[in-house]
This record gives sequence, C-alpha cells and structure tokens, in this order.
Amino acid sequence: MQRSEARSAPDLGLDLKPPVRLDAWALAVAAGIVAGTVLPPLGIALVIASLILALGGTFWRDLVRPDWRLMAMLSPVFTVAGVGIAFLHLSTPDPLAELAAMEPGEVIVAGEISSPPAQSSYGYRADVRVEHLWYEGEEILRGGGVEVFASDLSVGVGDDVRVDGEISIPEPGEDGFDYAKYLATKRISATVDATNVVPLSEDGWIGRVHRRTDVALGYGLRPDEAAVVRGMVLGDRSRIPEELDEAFQRSGITHVLAISGQHVAILAAMIYFVLRGFAIPIRACVPATLALIWLYILVAGAPPSAIRAGVVATLVLAARFFGLQVSPLHFMTTMLAAVLAYNPMLIYSTGFQLSVAAVFGILLLRKPLKSFVESTLFKPLKKPPEAISNLLAVSLAAQVATAPIIAASFGTVSVIGVLTNLVAVPLSGPILTLGLLGAIAGNVAPLLAYPINASNGFLVTLLEWIAQTASSMPFASLETSGVGLPLIWMFYIGCAPAALAESLVPEARWPVWGGLLLLWVGGWLTLVGAGSG
Repeated sequence: MQRSEARSAPDLGLDLKPPVRLDAWALAVAAGIVAGTVLPPLGIALVIASLILALGGTFWRDLVRPDWRLMAMLSPVFTVAGVGIAFLHLSTPDPLAELAAMEPGEVIVAGEISSPPAQSSYGYRADVRVEHLWYEGEEILRGGGVEVFASDLSVGVGDDVRVDGEISIPEPGEDGFDYAKYLATKRISATVDATNVVPLSEDGWIGRVHRRTDVALGYGLRPDEAAVVRGMVLGDRSRIPEELDEAFQRSGITHVLAISGQHVAILAAMIYFVLRGFAIPIRACVPATLALIWLYILVAGAPPSAIRAGVVATLVLAARFFGLQVSPLHFMTTMLAAVLAYNPMLIYSTGFQLSVAAVFGILLLRKPLKSFVESTLFKPLKKPPEAISNLLAVSLAAQVATAPIIAASFGTVSVIGVLTNLVAVPLSGPILTLGLLGAIAGNVAPLLAYPINASNGFLVTLLEWIAQTASSMPFASLETSGVGLPLIWMFYIGCAPAALAESLVPEARWPVWGGLLLLWVGGWLTLVGAGSG
C-alpha cells in the first residue's frame, strides 16, 4: 500500500540536497509593495504573473533552473505578501488627513519637533509629531504628523511645542509638484500655517546638541566654509551662497551637501579603515565606528534617511564583527523590502529613489565598468591600480544608475560629475570626519574646535574650488526637461544586459558590456538632451 502511494505522489522536480536559491524573495515582496502602491491593478497583475511562473516551474521543468525552482514555486506567496502590505497601507484610514480635507480652520496642536527647522518662502518650516489636537476647545485626535510653517521657529528636534494655526491638506506646487505625496514619504498628513508657536519644553537633547553643533561649526572657519560644513554635517544648506550652491549642482557633487545614506556610508568607511590602519582589532574597531556613526546621526538631527543608513551600517558591521558571510545584493533587497513594508510611500521620495538606484547600480554595474576601465584607460600598465579603477567604476556605476532619476526630477544632468565625484566623494570623508570631531570639541569647549575646524577649512576650500572650476566648463551639465516614465523604463531596460553580465557572461567579455553600457547611456542622454533643446 505504501509503495503504490509513493508511486502516485507527484514529482515536483525539487532536489533540496544541493543549495536552493531563495535570494529573490525580498525582491518579490518589494515589487509587490511598489506595484500595489503605485497602481493596485498592476499589483493584481503581478500576482497573476507569479502564479503562472509557479505553475510553469512546477509542470515544465526546463522553464526554471533546478536551483531556482523552489523560488519560482514560492513566488506567489512573496508577491501576495507585498501586494497585501501595500493594500493594507492604502486602506488604513488617516483621521488627520480627513480632518485637514474638511478645512475646519484654526486648531491647536501639541507635539514634538521631529526635524530641524529649515528656511522656506514662508519663513521657517519643521515637522511635528502630533500628540494632541484640539478643535473648538475639544481634543479630537492623537497621533500623526504635520508640517508647520511659521515666521519664526526657535526650537530644536525633540522639543515639545504648542502650535496654533489653520490646518489644511498640502497644496500642489506651481510646477505641478505633488507636495502631499512628498510629505507622505515622511508620514505627514497635513500642513499648519501657524499664527503662534510656543515651546512647552526644551528637553529634546538632540535639539540642544544640534544647536550647540551649529555654533561650534563656525569656530575657525570663514562664512562660506562654515556654510558648506553645516550643510554636510547638519543638512542646513540655507547659508550657502546661491552661486556656490549652483556650482555644486552643475558639477554633479551637490549630493555631498545633503545628509543622506551616502554620508553615513562614507563616514563609516572612513572611520573603520582609519582605525584598522592603526592596527586596532575588529573587536574594538566595529563598536567605535558604530558609536561615532550614531553620534553623527544624532548630531545631524536624526533624519530618516540617515537612520535607515545607520541601521544598514550597523547590520553590515555586526556581520563582520561576528564573522558572518553576507551577500550584499541579498542583504540590500531584504533591507529594501523591510523599509518599503514600513512606509510604501517612500517610493515617491526622490532621495530614496536616488539612494536605492546608486546602491544597486554599484552592486550590479561596478564589475563590468571596472573591467572596461582597466582594459582601456589602464591598458598600457602592467598592473592596473586597483584602488583607482575601483573608485572610478563605483563613481561611474552610481552616476549611470541615478542619471534618469536626476534627469526627470531636476531637469538637468551633470556630464562632468563622473570626474568631479572621483575627487569630491573621497574628499567628503575627511571633511565629514573633521566636521564631526570639531562639533564634538565645540560642544565641550569652543577653543578646542578652532584647530580642528581650521584644518578642515583647507579641504573645504579645495572642494569649493573643484565645484566652481568644473561648473564653469562648457557642457558641464545637460538640460533634460520632459523625461517621463517611458524614457526612464527604456533607460533601465537598456542597462539590464550589463547588470546581468556578471552572472551570465564570461569575465573576459565584461569589458565589452561595460563599454556598451556607456555607449547606451551616452545615446540616451543625447536623445533626451535633443528633446529638451
């Protein structure tokens, strides 16, 4: 009886003895979240496609490689999970947004400042996590987030405030920019035009450190140098002269002035390798690096992008600390799925899009581009300089991967950025490190910050010179207005062969695909540039 049952059991063609690939599970979850958030019918179509793939992998063995067959069969589970997460977020009611849509007039909000105040055309703006909201003398809701606009905001992150003002839904910009979606990426549902902002307490120690750091970064630096360091350490670009800010944009290195995951990654690498250079053991090196990273994040006001990067850096360094092997691609897709599961609206954040594109560009395109660089620029050399070719490949990969997003979001792409980033990115590491050390010293005693900031001034002057010199060159940037989703998809589809070259093509052929990738990027930029002209 048992033998006949064994004969009749279906053979799914699964051999679990060799390694089974489940690397794509996080990618399936993330794809489901994105599809379900952007266009719900697309999410349903993705689920149907995964079901077809699962059935095909089950009954047609040649459709999927044996080590990927289990992943194909489980793909509907992960895709449904992602779409389900998106639908759950979309269907969850938002009482604060519903109240703002009614335009009830003046309300009273009590809450905590969650972002450093920044200058705006209306004065200043800051994000507030709502703890209590009163309307007509009655408390009607708790929770959520609002963006407050006021003529003056002398408060810091973590301070408790009372805000009196009119609540409303975010209005689109004059250029059609969807401000509501942008605020949703920060889990903010409404704006408040404040008539009065009263600090209830200044117990937010992050805010106190932020304010003291702002003062400390001015010791021993000229005003323009201090403005650049403030932008890099605190994310406050309001004091950077307009012409200097434009020079950073045209030269393709404006990203070094904004707090982002890249800042955390550069700072982590800088600290870690400097400590290792002094032969400090990993057991001491990793905790010291993590302590300084999180100190920087707190000093910067704990912006969400820096916190996400801090979590990633913590997990990567922890894996190294415990001697664990981590697949970078699998790790990043897992982090992407986790972050999107927490807040699917992040897909509308330009900063988040650029961070994700840059990371995956480096992971997927670096090796073909490195092979191309070594077989062309460094071909005359017997042994290509590993560090320089790696740096150039990383810069190229990040520039290529982010080009369509920059073109669509800002209407211009820096052509010279590939070269300027070769110097600006490594230079930003010491500037950030010295800026953090100067901030720490200045918080203890202003006199201690002078020598650190003064030595940093030379590096900042060099960075400014690079930006101004590069931006003054002809064809430093290319106008790219009118780039939409079809052109963006066309760009990434054209990059796919090079991205897959490492897995599908012999290493000897990588330089060819790296060269073809750069030709494709050049052709695409020429196309969109001609369309803009």
